[in-house]
Amino acid sequence: MKIITVSHQKGGVGKTSLTVNLALCYSYELKVAVLDIDPQGSLNSIAQLLQGIDVLDYNDYKGNLSKLTSLEYDLILIDTPPYLTNILNDLFTISDFVLVPSKVSYVDIMAVRATIAMIEDVIKKNPQIKAGLVLDMVKSNTTINEEITELVKGLDIKLLQTTIGDRVSFTRSLIINGVFETEDEKAKDEITSLAREILLELKS
Repeated sequence: MKIITVSHQKGGVGKTSLTVNLALCYSYELKVAVLDIDPQGSLNSIAQLLQGIDVLDYNDYKGNLSKLTSLEYDLILIDTPPYLTNILNDLFTISDFVLVPSKVSYVDIMAVRATIAMIEDVIKKNPQIKAGLVLDMVKSNTTINEEITELVKGLDIKLLQTTIGDRVSFTRSLIINGVFETEDEKAKDEITSLAREILLELKS
């Protein structure tokens, strides 16, 4: 069983959307669960709309996150709060992969440095943990994309090749059981590509 934690200390970078859509993508072939530790409970609020994945109750694991590693799933994806918390250290420690989504903006990239530093501290203790940053809500045909990409390359985290576009279908996906229920082929391809890239990183 593998655990993927989706984390960025800043809100509005698409963590919940990516968590849900990746989980639904993996669920076509794997037994998948998601866990929302964000007090806002964005993911929990749509639990009844999600089909093909289980939504775990954080109260069952609060104080003992290691219990997650013994669950009978192929994959668990964890959505995290939009701020730094000591819980993240525990989450990163039990994770196999930490996915860091960031919007293409200087503010978001600068804000992510503290999250990356926390991940690096955990990886030093357990080099088996993998991590990667994915650019999310990417707008097409803007020069800032290249500038931000170069900026990310200077951070202590791998920049994933897949990028996720700024699409209305991702916003809508949370109430219609994911982008795979839409006709947006580009959105489907992006999520599938990201899901595949994460699996390759886990195998490397």
